[in-house]
Amino acid sequence: MLPQLRQWGVSPSLALAATDKEGLMEKEAKKKKKEGFKSISMMERFNCRVRDLYEILLDENRWKGFTQSNAKISKEVGGEFSIFNGSITGTNVELKEAKLIVQKWRFGSWSNGVHSLVKLVLEEPEPGVTVVKLTHNDVPKDDRYGNATVVDNTERG
Repeated sequence: MLPQLRQWGVSPSLALAATDKEGLMEKEAKKKKKEGFKSISMMERFNCRVRDLYEILLDENRWKGFTQSNAKISKEVGGEFSIFNGSITGTNVELKEAKLIVQKWRFGSWSNGVHSLVKLVLEEPEPGVTVVKLTHNDVPKDDRYGNATVVDNTERG
């Protein structure tokens, strides 16, 4: 590529500077696109086996028993779910048995077309103890009604 640039009379350093500037502009555009959104990260420990927690999170009957709310949950990638009496709906993006759950989420109070991405990494550092690392990206700061409590409410569960 460098010989071609020289042949056309373009200095390689100028070309690299232009490429770097384009990359920065793309990053800035992405940042601006996501203005008004936030990411949430948290870690929780549970006194249970990792396999049991994974099954609870993807089994609608167990979910109903633990949360005392209606749920419809697919155990398939691409399958849909509805939890907490329909307050949260979404799609399974990636599932790895007893290790990983990645889901596209949508709260009913969010503006139309707004979805977030939830990633749950499950680990069992010792028998009977499960650590869940949650990352929730693209959480809107405001809901469709202008309430700026979305992130706080989401962090509290």
